[in-house]
Amino acid sequence: MIQEQETIYLVEDDSSLRTAVRRLLRSAQYRVLTFASAEEFYRSDFKTSPGCLLLDIRLPGISGFELQARLLNAGIRMPVIFITGQDRAGMEEYARQLGASAYLRKPVDEETLLAAIRQAMKPVSQDSGLDSS
Repeated sequence: MIQEQETIYLVEDDSSLRTAVRRLLRSAQYRVLTFASAEEFYRSDFKTSPGCLLLDIRLPGISGFELQARLLNAGIRMPVIFITGQDRAGMEEYARQLGASAYLRKPVDEETLLAAIRQAMKPVSQDSGLDSS
């Protein structure tokens, strides 16, 4: 059973996709906080609640990759799942270097997304690495 305090931080600039994913995750009993930009997320109080970052790569302003690099440089470690609609050579490998739990291509199948989140939320000792879907 999914615990109520597990939070999914969804950073996605497409408002319709953000709404659809929020509904899906809430129906799976996750607490979901949404952000339209990396800057908006970074200014939030995300450090106060454990969770998983569901992060679009291509965002206005700071990209998803840049945000994850900043978090790592600041010593902030949280599971991150990158999502992208513009997959290019080398992006998945770079996501892996940034510690991604998964790298998903849009459109993301609901079950694939939920499985990636469940995997990312497992304790580190149970983590088996990057999913590629």
